[in-house]
Amino acid sequence: MLFFKLIARIQFLLTSTNQHGVHSPFVFDFVTKGLYQKSLKLIATNDFLASQKLRKKEQKILAKITAYFGVESIVTSVNELEITSSNSYKILFVNTIDNFNFDILPVNTSKLIVVLHGIHDNKATQEKWGQLCTYTKATVTIDLFYFGLIFFREAQAKEHFKIRV
Repeated sequence: MLFFKLIARIQFLLTSTNQHGVHSPFVFDFVTKGLYQKSLKLIATNDFLASQKLRKKEQKILAKITAYFGVESIVTSVNELEITSSNSYKILFVNTIDNFNFDILPVNTSKLIVVLHGIHDNKATQEKWGQLCTYTKATVTIDLFYFGLIFFREAQAKEHFKIRV
C-alpha cells in the first residue's frame, strides 16, 4: 500500500499544476488567495481536526479551505448537513471514499463543498475518485492529492483540476 501511494504521488506531481495552469477564475482565486496563502488563521476547526487524526499538512490544507470560504461548520454526515441552514458554505467531510454516494446529498448543494479524504490511498479509492469526478452535478472537482474537493456550481462549466499544495 505504501508503494502504491508513492507511485500515485509521483504520477500526481507529474500531471498536476499550480495557479498558472488554472483558467477558471473561481479556482484561480481559490488557489492564489486560499491554498497558497502564507498567513494562516486557524479557525475553530481544531476539535474537528484532532478527532479526524489528520496529518499536519492535511490540517493546514483543510484550515486554508475553511478560512477561504468562510466555512462555519464541518460535518461528517448528511443528517448534520440538513439541520444547519445558513447562507454560508458548508463542508461535508468524508473520511472514507468507498461508501460515498451522491444520491444522499440534499437538493440545494450550491453552497456545499464535499471534501473526500484519502483519494489516492489505494487503487480502489483512486478509481472511485475518478468515477465521482464524472458525476454530472459535480461541476468543479479539484484533486489536491491529500483531498478531493467537489463543488456544485451552477454557473460554471464542468472542469477537473489537479493542484499541487
